[in-house]
Amino acid sequence: MPFRTLLRSLSASLAVLLVASVAMADGYPRLALYGSITGWGMPYLASDGSLDTTAIAAAARYDEVILDVNPLEPYHPEILTALRQRHPGIRILAYVLGHDIWAAADADSLNHYPTRYRRLVRDLGGFLYNKKNGQLYPGADVNLAKRDASGHFVVAEGLAALIDSATAQPGAFDGVFFDVFCQSIAWTQDENTLVDYAAAGYPSLAAFDAAWRAAVDTLANRIRRLKGPDALLIGNCAESEHQSVFNGWMRENFPNQNGGTWDANVLDPAHGYFADEASFRAPVHNYIFSAYQGGGTDPMSIENAQRVRYGLATASLGEGYGVFGPSDRSVRTAMYHLWWYDEYAVDLASGRSANDLAHTHWLGDALGPEHQMIWAGTNDDAVGNHGFEDDVTSGWSFGLFSPAVATIERDTTTAAVGRSCAHVHIANASTVDWHVNLTSSGSITLTPYMEHAVTFWAKSSVPRTIVVTATQPGEGAAAAKSITIGTEWKQYQVILTPWTNVTSSLEFFLGLTPGDVWFDDVHFQLGSTNLYRRDFQNGVVLVNPSNQVLSVPMGSGYRHILGSVDPGTNDGSDASEVVVPANDAVFLIGGPSPDRIAPAAIMNLA
Repeated sequence: MPFRTLLRSLSASLAVLLVASVAMADGYPRLALYGSITGWGMPYLASDGSLDTTAIAAAARYDEVILDVNPLEPYHPEILTALRQRHPGIRILAYVLGHDIWAAADADSLNHYPTRYRRLVRDLGGFLYNKKNGQLYPGADVNLAKRDASGHFVVAEGLAALIDSATAQPGAFDGVFFDVFCQSIAWTQDENTLVDYAAAGYPSLAAFDAAWRAAVDTLANRIRRLKGPDALLIGNCAESEHQSVFNGWMRENFPNQNGGTWDANVLDPAHGYFADEASFRAPVHNYIFSAYQGGGTDPMSIENAQRVRYGLATASLGEGYGVFGPSDRSVRTAMYHLWWYDEYAVDLASGRSANDLAHTHWLGDALGPEHQMIWAGTNDDAVGNHGFEDDVTSGWSFGLFSPAVATIERDTTTAAVGRSCAHVHIANASTVDWHVNLTSSGSITLTPYMEHAVTFWAKSSVPRTIVVTATQPGEGAAAAKSITIGTEWKQYQVILTPWTNVTSSLEFFLGLTPGDVWFDDVHFQLGSTNLYRRDFQNGVVLVNPSNQVLSVPMGSGYRHILGSVDPGTNDGSDASEVVVPANDAVFLIGGPSPDRIAPAAIMNLA
């Protein structure tokens, strides 16, 4: 749908559709608007001061809306009331700055929040300066590390009281969103910007940094005590912090924050999205914010549709919220509260994307956590005897070196795929891993610095670490990786990236741990074939963080959304085989048809 048509649709239909009381449903995807509002109320007030019903109707479609505390309180609480009337389940967070304030000087200095903030810092002597030029420190001009004579962090404590008083009106806000709330600002320094730690009252940068961290903790804990246990507190600045106090964090310009890769932003064990989902205070509210590209001229471009889809799908792998808009979150840059994308709302009866609140959360509840979907590719394979259906000798060699003692046999009592598998029993282990090895007779030619996938099912009598190797005959490994396997059948995909062009076979090193290991459906091919997946009552989300296009076998029962913003991706077609572009995602409607699921393999012929 062209953007002008979308605007007309909003004006004509949303005002009608959203007037009715619509309770917020559980389900996915979850949407948040990182909104903004000018000092005189634009875009939620018209030029004559009346409510702009189109803007309010558009914003009310979101689960959560972040809006500047000024001018909503104390000047225009009617905007908050109007949002809640159209969407009684909406949650509204007050946007505040953690340690930065501009030169606000409104005549109404007792009520105007930015002016109150500026005067508080001024009266406490709490500004932070740039040692290079003596001016206020850019982007962080509030010295949270300011202490009084008794050692109290007076700016941090005063700011907590100010934020609490500005957001204390009952029913106005559900919590506070802290932008520019950094555990440290030492990383912001460069050749033109240095923290004047001496003027801040400290003998060294290290002493200032330690005090700053303590002050930030003071502010976080103080505001939690003041707002109570049920208020939502969300932070934003670099890596996530304050997990025991806050409910979540925002990840900006996804996936370019924190190292600039999907893996760094999602899988990092300390501060990645999955780690944040597990560690923040309940109820967890993490945001993945994908930034708009194009200067406000074409929000419905294919590139922007992809950015929306990639971020929202990644958020849907957990319990988080997808966010999209301009990087400066300014309504003067674009009226982004009006933007709406195919994946935001879907009419399940027709499969068409929709523009109304009633069709959000269309995926329904999650059927389980995210998982990696793994499958064998179609490229040349080093393994000929994949499933050991007839024997364990064709296409494989079994290596054994003293002092290890081990055997291999075909096992028909258990299997992951088909009716049998390979069973290795290590009676005596060794101190050298390759003293027990299973090696493919076949080989493939490796492409340097390209991903090659070893895809297999395995289980072990005890959890164990094995080594998966691309072996150069007589010259050792071209690539190798260790992996831990568990005691239940599970499919694995190990990605090996060789440094050289060589013909290589596949080898498993098993010699370090006694016990039993079973293998089934083994493959070694060029290219990775795995992505992240989550299944829901009414559909599925597929996320491909790799740099290659993946063709995903889905089976029957799925179909694409019939979209208006990106009809090339969301074309309404059946989706038994789905192409997921590199660094992209796909939302599908439906699920596998029960009458078409293949029966399990017969395990007992008696």
